[in-house]
Amino acid sequence: MRSTRTIMERNNQTIAFFNDSDYLNAIEASALALSSLREASAVDPTESSPDEEGSRTSNTDGSSHSNAPSGSDRLDQCMLLPAAVQNDFKTLLHSTNFIYDNAIQIPPSLEVDTHILGAIVIFNAALAHHLASESQETPTPPEALHKAQRLYRLSYQLYGGGKSLLFQFAVLNNLGVVERRLGNTSISNQYFDYLASLVEQFENKQQHQEQG
Repeated sequence: MRSTRTIMERNNQTIAFFNDSDYLNAIEASALALSSLREASAVDPTESSPDEEGSRTSNTDGSSHSNAPSGSDRLDQCMLLPAAVQNDFKTLLHSTNFIYDNAIQIPPSLEVDTHILGAIVIFNAALAHHLASESQETPTPPEALHKAQRLYRLSYQLYGGGKSLLFQFAVLNNLGVVERRLGNTSISNQYFDYLASLVEQFENKQQHQEQG
């Protein structure tokens, strides 16, 4: 679909600004991607998202994301594109200050459904606001961190509760960091506690793959 290609192209423009550490332009580029996403689907990133990290939405046909395990493989494939990303996942499992800062790129040859595409675009928008708020060289509006919080939650709502452990790791970790920065220590601890509960699943999955 043309709309899907447009979203992917604008997402790739966002990635280019991330690569240059130009987070303000990454915010603007991600806003264009979000606008295209809103036009192409029922997803509205301006809507408030649920507070519960485990919540998720259904597909437009009423089916659950959990019925599409192949989609999680595609999302994992996107997240594992950067060479250093596997070391990043090892680091975030042992730190409460580490920010997962790899924007998610979509290979042109990879077909992804609208929910995965939406989760990726919204995550990248959240990350742009998050990193801009952390940069001492970037004059960032004070609401940037709150917007990152809201967008992270929405990206998780769209797909994080699905089968992709890597995506859950990235979103829950960054949400924990954001909540701590906002002074919400108890909420931050809840995210990190839940993240810790996923570590065993991740390690078991790796062991199973090695044995297979």
